[in-house]
Amino acid sequence: MAINYAGGKKNPDLEAIQSELYADSKTLRDRVIDIQEGFKSGADVYESKVSVTMKAGSTDAVTSDGSINLGVQKSPVALKSIEYSDVIDDAVLFGTRFEKSMAAGAFNQVSSEFDKKVLIQVAPAIGEDLENHLWNGATSATKVAVAATTGLTASFKATVAAMPTSEFDSIPVRALWNDSNSKTVAGAGVADSVKLTGITITSANIAAEYSKLYAGAPDKVINSTSSEPRIFAPLAHRQLIKIANNSVGAAQQINFLVEGSGASEKISYNGVAIEFHPMVNVMILTLPEYLKVLLDLSGDASYLEVDKMANGAQKRYIKNKQSIATWVTNQRYITIQG
Repeated sequence: MAINYAGGKKNPDLEAIQSELYADSKTLRDRVIDIQEGFKSGADVYESKVSVTMKAGSTDAVTSDGSINLGVQKSPVALKSIEYSDVIDDAVLFGTRFEKSMAAGAFNQVSSEFDKKVLIQVAPAIGEDLENHLWNGATSATKVAVAATTGLTASFKATVAAMPTSEFDSIPVRALWNDSNSKTVAGAGVADSVKLTGITITSANIAAEYSKLYAGAPDKVINSTSSEPRIFAPLAHRQLIKIANNSVGAAQQINFLVEGSGASEKISYNGVAIEFHPMVNVMILTLPEYLKVLLDLSGDASYLEVDKMANGAQKRYIKNKQSIATWVTNQRYITIQG
């Protein structure tokens, strides 16, 4: 980890250090979707589907005729080992305000002030980056596979191609392309999700685009009583929704319900709550338990190991390590608009 110090030296210091603003990493913290822990290298995900056929009543013995079909499929999901790590050279801080908090002695060059006010920001920065990858990113291999498939529109292909190259596939990518054995056509290929074409969203058309998403979703999802459906949308939509709700003129119409403010604010469309995440050019409407993150331990995201380097080196290493994968189930009940 290179310490980048900019500025002069030996000047009087402003007491406060103005820190970076980090985006909220709510997926793992608030568990807005299904977070499953306890996996290091892989996991088996099971899905079941039962179909029944009505027939005329009979007093005869029951025979096997396939009118009740019990289906179970298993899909192995490989987790990817990822890490954030680097080396800290504390000697860069000599001659700065941080030198004051270094203990006496040539071997002591760790600044307690630097650790408390700067190094402490590594954890929220990791949280922000992980949140970004959960909702926007694809591996190099998946990008190649999506580009070569014939089952996706050019716009969806372009969306995946434009995503940052990641160590694992994000949730929107899984909703478009995966290798689940529970699909109509099992194995690697286009997902069974409901795919809708949208346009670039602005404050002028955001209500119309949400209407397409809502109307295009399976009625089983919208009318579910076992779980509440959710819309997962880009962070920027929060601003566009409020601009649309507060438009001036004859066309003014309140299309979204906004309740509360700040951390307790809730926004919904036609009774469906909206969750905002760092997504780009896609929206998803489904039951939240169908979107999954598989982990070794959710606490790994905030755990940092900081220690001295070996062999007398006067430097420290910092490391965070995780095992992670995203997955989707019940794909025919996931609606994605792009």
